[in-house]
Amino acid sequence: MNKTTTYIAIACTMLSATAFATQESLCRAVPDSIDTQSSLQPEETISCINLEADTITFNGADWSPFFSMIEHIQDSAQTEQKSISIIHLGDSHVQAGYFTEAMRIPLQETWGNAGRGLITPLKISKTNEPSDYRITTPGKWQFNRCLPGKYFSKSVGAGGILIEPAGKSMDLTFETMSRRGEDVRFNKLRLFHADTERFPLLQVADEPEGLAITSPYGGETCYSWDTLVNNVRLKGHNNGRRPADAAIYGASLENGNSGIIVHTIGCNGATFDCYNLIDDYGKKLAALTPQLVIISMGTNESVSPTISSVKLTRQIDLLIQSIKEECPDVLFLLTTPADNKLRKTKKRRKRRRTTYYVENKNIALVAETIKEYGEKNNIAVWDWYTIAGGEGSCEKWIKEEGMRNDHIHYTAKGYSIQGNLLYKSLMNAYEQHIRQSGPF
Repeated sequence: MNKTTTYIAIACTMLSATAFATQESLCRAVPDSIDTQSSLQPEETISCINLEADTITFNGADWSPFFSMIEHIQDSAQTEQKSISIIHLGDSHVQAGYFTEAMRIPLQETWGNAGRGLITPLKISKTNEPSDYRITTPGKWQFNRCLPGKYFSKSVGAGGILIEPAGKSMDLTFETMSRRGEDVRFNKLRLFHADTERFPLLQVADEPEGLAITSPYGGETCYSWDTLVNNVRLKGHNNGRRPADAAIYGASLENGNSGIIVHTIGCNGATFDCYNLIDDYGKKLAALTPQLVIISMGTNESVSPTISSVKLTRQIDLLIQSIKEECPDVLFLLTTPADNKLRKTKKRRKRRRTTYYVENKNIALVAETIKEYGEKNNIAVWDWYTIAGGEGSCEKWIKEEGMRNDHIHYTAKGYSIQGNLLYKSLMNAYEQHIRQSGPF
């Protein structure tokens, strides 16, 4: 991964006045506190990236209330804590954490750090977890995911995961680690769990000073205390009849400061339909009170032989509408998937097999469908397919160490570049709004 300076050095050179005039979207520059004239160094970029395409196309969506919130988030005249909640929802490109982190850290450096946000028990559910947090346990837990197959359940939480104690004992430690020098301490833990009266009241080990435990909503227990910490341990017993009575979905780690909080939700292999199948998914996301939901999916749809534009449009709409029903004022940003290839094998002599890769003809269809949906429904789109280089670009990403040899997933460097570019687009959009609207 690149060093911290990679995150605070903005991802590309400012677009020219001609590019501003030819784009339907609002091409923006970031605040004066950020060096908007800097660009990625040769070792921090990929030669096929289309910098002129790195804009958000708003498709008539009104983001002015969101930008106004950003403008006033650090207003010194305000005494109450204010935060802006952003959800980044996606598949394996999001699960590893690098993509979101490269966007989250500079956002928080610019506008304030309100906490790490949602973390989910991915490792306990036998899958990879971002390396800036750990959820650990000495006990045994059962788990379910939102993905079709052996462990599928519609009852998972907003993060697409649930864990249940295999016995009566419940013992979990939530810990954050700083990878880029950012402050990851917290003094508030919002535990999301089964919405049942039988859910046990877990206690905080080594009770911190000022500890308060509340249950503001069904399915949430909030723990808060005075001093910022890097870890907290919850212990208790499941006295219910079933393991499901003590199901845990994840926790939001917060620090009480004004600023940005970005909730990362990613599941390996996820599609729009995976989240559509979760019971009351819009309601579960609403617990995170989002002002903006960024949806980064489409890669797994593109490898399906049965995908069609009609089918994908229906799946996107179902997810969007379920969230809108619970969060009517929320904004959306759809991102398109980048070029990838399909893995094939061929039999050779003596039962040997050779692996090779072929063009994924569906990826352009998926990207175009997402763009068309945004255009027809007044939803903003960030066209990563075009920005990353379009058709055939994955070979250059591999050659320049931005993509793994599986021809689908990026390296840490690649995700860092992607997140930096998305951050730059968001801040450019904000600055253009300020220029057009004048002082508030």
